Amino acid sequence: QYKLLEMDFVMKEHSEGIGQNQAHLEKVFGSMLWAISRLDQAVGNNLTALQAQSWKILSRQTICSNHDQMRSELFSLAPRQGLAPNARSLFELQGMRHKGPFESCRDEPSKMSGKYLLRASNDVEPFPAHCEQTKFGGGWLVIQHRFKGALDFFRNWTEYRDGFGNVDQEFWIGLERLHQLTSVKPYQLLIEVEDFAGDYRYARYKEFEIGSEAEMYSLKKLGAYSGTGGDSLTYHKGHKFTTMDRDNDGAPTNCAVTCEGAWWYNNC
Repeated sequence: QYKLLEMDFVMKEHSEGIGQNQAHLEKVFGSMLWAISRLDQAVGNNLTALQAQSWKILSRQTICSNHDQMRSELFSLAPRQGLAPNARSLFELQGMRHKGPFESCRDEPSKMSGKYLLRASNDVEPFPAHCEQTKFGGGWLVIQHRFKGALDFFRNWTEYRDGFGNVDQEFWIGLERLHQLTSVKPYQLLIEVEDFAGDYRYARYKEFEIGSEAEMYSLKKLGAYSGTGGDSLTYHKGHKFTTMDRDNDGAPTNCAVTCEGAWWYNNC
């Protein structure tokens, strides 16, 4: 009887242990089911996202296959009155989509005058520029354009360094861009002037290069002169650029202030 009672007690202990193990296993199993449910939900979400992305890729492939048609339709659009400046800029960039960037106006294949994207090298950002492709054999980059006096050119150093105005109207291209361009390949300089009576003159220099900002954008190289307007620039060769707030000329006063315009000044 004693042995039976002892066995019964042992069996009860085993039974309680089994019950505890079963409860623990049920808890673990429940946690696993919850984790599986979460994983299934996540997989479902990923599949949904993947499907949506697949549709996007398919749509883009379809657009790419119809690229020429899309491009012709896009380029036929024109900015309407009342568009925001950012929207107009977007249209302008779309219109220049296949107009560069080129390293110079001579690299532009159509040889048609107009606005193109240029950059001196792959290390610098491209910029919009006007290329003159008809006069003097073409291939000329317009660096300054003044024709009606609407834009104020009496400006400070920063503005002359970075450029100002609108390439479609009156503008100054910027000293930093000029330095980047003229320091990597040889350039000539052509200056054209015409008064309101139609009297036209020009000055052409066989070589043109300016220094860096650390060199105050000095007129480092200026080649032989030819033209009808007279040589008024060789006198200033080798001198630094002067603005209303940076007096780098050789005169007792600031020539940019005296002449109300920034330039390479020896004296004034």
